[in-house]
Amino acid sequence: MDKKSPATPRLIIPFVVITLLSFADVCGQESTSSRGRRVNDAPAAEATVTVNEQFLNSFLTAIFDNLNEPAMPLTIGGASSTAQCASEIRLKRETGGVRTAVHFEEGRIIGPLAFAGAYSSTLMGCIEFSGWADSEVKLEFDSTRRALLARFQLRDIHLNNTPAVLNGPLLNMVQGAIDRRYNPVELFTLEQLSTRVNVQPAGGALRLQATNVRPEITPSALTLHITYEFVRG
Repeated sequence: MDKKSPATPRLIIPFVVITLLSFADVCGQESTSSRGRRVNDAPAAEATVTVNEQFLNSFLTAIFDNLNEPAMPLTIGGASSTAQCASEIRLKRETGGVRTAVHFEEGRIIGPLAFAGAYSSTLMGCIEFSGWADSEVKLEFDSTRRALLARFQLRDIHLNNTPAVLNGPLLNMVQGAIDRRYNPVELFTLEQLSTRVNVQPAGGALRLQATNVRPEITPSALTLHITYEFVRG
């Protein structure tokens, strides 16, 4: 497992500033138009942000420790909420000895998703359930939205002390609720990954403009390859 501290695009700023200051005298001898050409003609650069399993699982723990349990209403398949039985599913830190977590495996982000909830039906009454689901998170860069998106997909549901006949309907209801309310989840936009560096000795500033994000999942980490262009800021 990669035990290095997660990197951010801002970690490259000191290196960029030091490099620019080292060449300040040379840059000072060039004309303004020449410096403009050097910026515009510069090839795209790449920065990487690496996140390991420990970081993501610590983030999940922080959600359960500091926020409410994520909840989603179940409103399809005849489900209805009443004062005595709210048709909803709540994500749990752990149920039945299975803990919500993420793992990197064969280029995928997978993991068990623990949950509990209730389903109010006019035919069967209020059915309480708990269990866990095999889940997978797929990442993609959307050039139209200029953002890195995540889509959550559930594979199989394992119920605790609940009739197995509910597996299929419950899986469809939960996946439908996720698709309508959450999918796709916008993780980062290119604007959020961009920054501006003020270079006073050079009499101006450069903007590190993110233009693309390519996710790479290895057995030990998630790496985001972020392409940058340097433009006059």
